[in-house]
Amino acid sequence: MSGERVNAKLRAILLEFSETAGGRPSLKEFLELFKWSSEAIYSAPLEFEATLADGTAYSGPAESRVSEMGDSVFTDVADFLAGLSDEDGGGPVPPNDLANILLEFVNSEAANLVDVSAGDISRLVIAGAGSSARPEVGDILAVPVDDAWYAVIVVARNRFGVAFGIFGEKFRSLDAVHPEHSSACKFPVYSDDTEVVNGSWQVVGRDEGLLSAFPAEPEIYHSPNLAFPGFDFGEFGSAESPSGAVRLIDGAEASAVGISTGSYRQAFTGKFLQQSLDDLVKRWRQSEL
Repeated sequence: MSGERVNAKLRAILLEFSETAGGRPSLKEFLELFKWSSEAIYSAPLEFEATLADGTAYSGPAESRVSEMGDSVFTDVADFLAGLSDEDGGGPVPPNDLANILLEFVNSEAANLVDVSAGDISRLVIAGAGSSARPEVGDILAVPVDDAWYAVIVVARNRFGVAFGIFGEKFRSLDAVHPEHSSACKFPVYSDDTEVVNGSWQVVGRDEGLLSAFPAEPEIYHSPNLAFPGFDFGEFGSAESPSGAVRLIDGAEASAVGISTGSYRQAFTGKFLQQSLDDLVKRWRQSEL
């Protein structure tokens, strides 16, 4: 989304708030809108901390009118967040990048907030955010599921998103997450790295030698039921590489990836992938029988 469109959508959100509340929002109220709308996109509501130009912490007025807002305001904010695209992974922008976008806006004349002016805010960060960087190809991640952890490895980054290779073993403690001797699920899945950046998934190691268990450029799959003029998706479906090459697949491959049963997904949000790992590993084990 271009900077011009970002500013236009943020101005529209402010206008909607002002019309509902009968006046312009404070910075506190503006950030609260994003806090309570962010859970639809991120794994938890994002808490923002602002610092004034003189170095003191911003606290804002005691009262807030955010609780008076109708659902439409929060839906519009969530839609704005969903429309911000991470250029590398294709998913939601990392929380700290979002904070920088909002900081630039609140420091502009366009914001016109009731309690701060352009240039009044020197810093805007996510409360409690660590220095988690985006994982690199070869990084091993621990993904919590119930009272255990799965290990996944970053296989690739490309136009489809971030490809994760899944290991089939479930580890009973975080310290035990070492997948060197675990079976690898044959087909990587595409997702985003939001859960790593926000600290929900932890980088626990790095081993590029484990990448050989997975294709270097994982494909996505297309159902044979798709109908696009000029495209042949075959009797059982097709596979598309990140470079755009398409090949037809046979019934066995369609069954293994879930095309024939309708369970296949081209991509997952990080949060949904975490919730789906048990089912993905179960399906892979059944396909190996």
